[in-house]
Amino acid sequence: MLNVPGTLRHYEVEGRRCSLYIPQGEGPWPLAVLCGGDLSGELMSIAVEGEPTLLFSASAAWEQDYTPWPAPALLGREPFTGEAPAYLRFLTAQLSRLREDFPICGRAALLGYSLGGLFALWASGQTRRFSLFGSLSGSLWYDGWLDYASSFTPGDARWYLSLGRSEPGRGTERMRDVGECTLRTKALIAERFGEECVTMQWNRGGHFTGVIGRWRKALCWAAGQKNAAVTEEKS
Repeated sequence: MLNVPGTLRHYEVEGRRCSLYIPQGEGPWPLAVLCGGDLSGELMSIAVEGEPTLLFSASAAWEQDYTPWPAPALLGREPFTGEAPAYLRFLTAQLSRLREDFPICGRAALLGYSLGGLFALWASGQTRRFSLFGSLSGSLWYDGWLDYASSFTPGDARWYLSLGRSEPGRGTERMRDVGECTLRTKALIAERFGEECVTMQWNRGGHFTGVIGRWRKALCWAAGQKNAAVTEEKS
């Protein structure tokens, strides 16, 4: 996949590796904050041609920084320690700095993959500094998530959910309900805030299929696809 022209910067803040993709031109640009672990080597590939967007990511520990509250660990994995509130504070501080340093327009997007997707949706009930939220193959099987999703009160927001067709029923017993939990999340958002506020897209394959492409689709949605249509890739 060809990289879209632009500039990539790497720097460190509070011990976290931060990466920033700056499109060509003078802006202003929309901003998307991406939560996918360490995306420092992938931002140039994720950027979408024709939709110039300032992209920011900061390194994170999956089981710690993206989990909103403690939960039992998966077999062989690090504990889920529920440190998302601290990570969200870090991101909102970086958002303020980016707005000071770059010409940013429109709604800021917070998009995440896997546990990062869980984090992004959880954050939609915690902050109004972002107003577009995307969960890509999000870990919505997480203990207590649906209870939270049934009661959170965000501001004027829009949501994007995507999932691989092969993801439901796979993995550990807890993870196998991800399809049902994702559909239930979509229904909860639609019931409370309106069908037009949530978009869901099904993709081919499993959790690790076409990850870069899924990021790019979410960015296209953030750039203007705000309807609530359910779509599916053609085979």
